[in-house]
Amino acid sequence: MGDFNKQRTRRPWLIAFSIMVLFFTIYSCLWLVLALSLRDQVVNWIDDQKDQGFNVRYNKLQATGYPFAICLEITSPRLGVPKTSTSWDWQGTNLRVMFEFWDRKSFRLETSGQQTLALSKAGQIKKFSGDIDYALGQFVVSDGEIKKVGIALQGVQLTNWDTADATISIPSAQLSLDRLKIAKGDYQSASWSLSGSTAGLSLPWFSASPLGNNLGLSLKARLIGIIKRGPLIQSLEDWRDRGGTIELEKLKLKHGPLKINTNGTLALDGKLQPIGALTANLEGFFETIDALKRLGVVKARNAITAKIMLGVLSRTPKGGGPAILNLALTAQKRHLYLGPVRLLELPEVNWL
Repeated sequence: MGDFNKQRTRRPWLIAFSIMVLFFTIYSCLWLVLALSLRDQVVNWIDDQKDQGFNVRYNKLQATGYPFAICLEITSPRLGVPKTSTSWDWQGTNLRVMFEFWDRKSFRLETSGQQTLALSKAGQIKKFSGDIDYALGQFVVSDGEIKKVGIALQGVQLTNWDTADATISIPSAQLSLDRLKIAKGDYQSASWSLSGSTAGLSLPWFSASPLGNNLGLSLKARLIGIIKRGPLIQSLEDWRDRGGTIELEKLKLKHGPLKINTNGTLALDGKLQPIGALTANLEGFFETIDALKRLGVVKARNAITAKIMLGVLSRTPKGGGPAILNLALTAQKRHLYLGPVRLLELPEVNWL
């Protein structure tokens, strides 16, 4: 009788244990199938990029993250675009592609540690190397299209050792890109929203700036119209011809003494060069004009004219402080105008 009672007591526990073993066996098999499927998808994507002219390589790709996530660990990843007028090549120590087990529409990319970035233009190659604390990319994909992108950078410090003062430094930066719902055939509604910010950004190209080598900015904008897939120039022409614009809701920029707070509309002209009409609030413009004149970007005559006119238009805050200027900032025919004054010539944008 005692043995029978013991068996009756043990039986529910044995059943529960058997169910748990069966559940974890099925779950483990499902995890393995999904992990291998995602791994194959990534490998196929890499092969597709090679066919598109991208340089994609890696030493090892393995699936980890069991039991709650699927993480594809990529060792020595490399990505580059070698067949353009401005080619580039990035190589890292590691790259992690992470999927939540219950959500395959979103994934994250993470990397950290040693990085190398090579930039090539007109046959000249500049190679930057160093460490980053982390770089994080978050993506949401639906029906084969990207719906949302979030990028965060922290502690980026890459140096060109051939030129001691040539450094890419990004203490922190954030970027968010969201695809908005838009009716088919609607070319006058916003299709994407963009926001981003950074502080203390320093790039080698700033070394020629008379305003210093640090830049801080905050941006919020919307893309009006749809840029279709296909060759870039053809897509941009189609977008422009359908009335496509960029609605700049906010742009705050600080570069040396210059502070700009502006909003307005940007577009492309017949030669695919940027044009725009903005309303700008500026500080430090006298110091900026002097610096541009010393560099030779602004002619002495234009600098004197600009300072006289801007001095008349500016106002000093009641509580004191730098003069503030509110006026139109326009770009057309590759020239930048500050109010009625043509300030400087803009570089040509090459979309190839």
